[in-house]
Amino acid sequence: MAEFRISSDDDQVDLRRLATALAESQGWAREDVSLWDNRRGEVIVTVDDALLHKSEADPEHRPRHTRHAVHDACERLRREDDSLRGVSFAFLKDEAARFFSAGWTLADLRHALAERPDGAPWKQGDQYRGDRWLAHRLGAWKTPDGDIRPSLSQEAAQLRVISRAGLPMDIGLPEDVELSQRPVARPEVARSAADDARRLIRQNTRTTTDSLAHRDRTSAHIRRPPEGDR
Repeated sequence: MAEFRISSDDDQVDLRRLATALAESQGWAREDVSLWDNRRGEVIVTVDDALLHKSEADPEHRPRHTRHAVHDACERLRREDDSLRGVSFAFLKDEAARFFSAGWTLADLRHALAERPDGAPWKQGDQYRGDRWLAHRLGAWKTPDGDIRPSLSQEAAQLRVISRAGLPMDIGLPEDVELSQRPVARPEVARSAADDARRLIRQNTRTTTDSLAHRDRTSAHIRRPPEGDR
């Protein structure tokens, strides 16, 4: 257990609010820290040791943005996925790098190589290997224009945001498709829905800091140049 104290000679300073803001800035949930006042007018904050020692990022779910990280992920994939036998390592890296740059994780890529976007498993066997079969499977997770679609974990995160905002869970999905079939929503629809949800959360959630209000005020004064001047 770690403890720190906050004090001030200025009676106008709300020490509890300041302590809460400091805890939030570290990514600690309010219910995970203890705040109380002592007789000296100080605010004491206690934090569990588990919050102070960040665990190593899960290799399956951490981002992969550097060449070394992509190379390491592809070596893991080729070593552990039999369907990648016969696939050129250079081709695998080139394809995987595009998905990692779109925010996909190693777990997302494993899922895409095992299942179609509709949840059906890909066929397996000696005849379903090589560069073409890899390109075919990953191609199902791209739009007709070649853009990378949201991954399984990205869609789950977007649905959590939408759920917290009280929006319909089928927002952005085609009207004639059952939600249980879990199709991949178009990237622009998913991003728009998530942005709307975040705005609703900000409007309906109280915060102990002024950071959100400041961000909204700043964004309100940003003016994009006309299309022709870019």
